[in-house]
Amino acid sequence: MTVTASPRASGRIGRTGRPRGDVLATMMGLTVCLLPFLVPAGPGNSALADVGMTLCIGLALLWSVREQMPVKVPYLLGTAGLLLGGAFAAYVAQAPVGVGLVLAQDVLLLAWGAALALGRHNPAIVSAVTRAWCRTAPVYSGVMAVAYLLGINALSGVSAKDGVRASYTFGDPNLAGNYLVVSLFVMAACKCPRARGVRRIAYVLVLAAIGFTGSNGAMLTLLVGLVLAGTVSRYRRSGAVAGLSALAVSMLLAGVVFTFVMPRVDLGQIREAAAGSVPLLRDSFGRSASSTGERATIVHEGTQLYLHGDVTGYGPSRTKAALAAHQAPYVKEAHNDYLATLLERGLIGALGLLALGLAIGVRCFRLVVGTLPDSYAALVPRPWLLAVIGPIMATAAGFYEVLHFRHLWTWLGLVAALVLVLQDQQKKRVP
Repeated sequence: MTVTASPRASGRIGRTGRPRGDVLATMMGLTVCLLPFLVPAGPGNSALADVGMTLCIGLALLWSVREQMPVKVPYLLGTAGLLLGGAFAAYVAQAPVGVGLVLAQDVLLLAWGAALALGRHNPAIVSAVTRAWCRTAPVYSGVMAVAYLLGINALSGVSAKDGVRASYTFGDPNLAGNYLVVSLFVMAACKCPRARGVRRIAYVLVLAAIGFTGSNGAMLTLLVGLVLAGTVSRYRRSGAVAGLSALAVSMLLAGVVFTFVMPRVDLGQIREAAAGSVPLLRDSFGRSASSTGERATIVHEGTQLYLHGDVTGYGPSRTKAALAAHQAPYVKEAHNDYLATLLERGLIGALGLLALGLAIGVRCFRLVVGTLPDSYAALVPRPWLLAVIGPIMATAAGFYEVLHFRHLWTWLGLVAALVLVLQDQQKKRVP
């Protein structure tokens, strides 16, 4: 959706006292710095980053109106489907008023993405967001890794619930691992920190912090991301044939491993060895069999719940309550965005999720094949590596509920801004 007026995109204070785009950029950078700090949580699992997002949205609205700029609301169709499906399901199921908070979070995150998309008009916004992200992630990782090694549980987030796995200030090891994996590819896309030696140290710090989370999902998505990063990088260097060849080789190797190697490997014995060895391996890979079994049970029960229900859904964040009401033997949240959307937001929400996925996929494709203008290419030299985060999050959505991850929508807003820049560049070239 686009609201268009005569654009004046300098973003600087004029005689009428218009707010500078640079003020908005600075505020957005500060908000990105707050993304990892989710505990202690406020009402409704709110965090300091939500306050920053709200202020940025207000500043963005004021700036765009006073400067009379075209305003794009990316991902509107898909998010509208999710909102409509959730609201309709809540109304039909007579869900508690509290589910409205979930829908409000949808609106906040959509508006945050739209505010970030204003980077289309001011490179300072893209600069502030990417630099803040690329500097915060390694510094945060280094501090948290030291806290983990020194046993400072108040910082490392180690608790009896997750064994020796670190959740840092996220409250959940898997959420922490996902943020760090995404951050790794943002750093690679932006080549930030700029000095190669410093950047390599930053990569090591982030990888160490990922390892301490003990998140099997983070390790899987990291592997997916590395394979795809190699493929698209080969495509950008040598063309489509080379890129497809790299992908084919990766798929062939994966097929060989799963066909010939995995059947000869006793995973149960390896898990038992891991469970009795290093505590971190015990609480991560050592428990993978039980974790996989639990998720399979959740999927089975969720599927049965949907088949015995109707297409309207049970309302946002109501999977656990619905399972309890149907006396399911294993009552848990879905831990799967695809199943959760179908259960909680019904067929309308599922169509919305499909539309959202298609919108993200199209934008990622454009980043892979497009070339940014110099002012933006200097900030994101390898935008195709940002596109790799799309499949990473799509994979993660199979075993987490990622739609309300703040860093997901920060990435989506950044991608939208860059794709809009590509579109604007194309329009200028057309006579």
